[in-house]
Amino acid sequence: MVLTRILFILFLAGLTSCGNDKASSNNETLPSETPAQKGASLYTVNCASCHGEDGKMGGSGAKDLSQSRLGDKQIKKILQKGKNAMPPMSAILENEENMELVIQHIKTLRK
Repeated sequence: MVLTRILFILFLAGLTSCGNDKASSNNETLPSETPAQKGASLYTVNCASCHGEDGKMGGSGAKDLSQSRLGDKQIKKILQKGKNAMPPMSAILENEENMELVIQHIKTLRK
């Protein structure tokens, strides 16, 4: 009986100490993406399947973004409303910041 209580107490002590030291060491800050990297990531996930990584693919009738001379407002309108086979991207990009990051990335694809 005494041995059972000692083992039970040791078991509880082990459970309460599990992860306490590791939790603080696992909370190291990971390097965060720069705005340019985040814009590129969003583009890759949401746009590259039709436009290609370099903007030149043209799948499903997508325009060659390396040739585009549209301004920020025009690009934003297309992202918000969609065009031809391209669906509206507002809900997919979730917020204005993400939309602006994608716009900035699209402009880096120009020749």
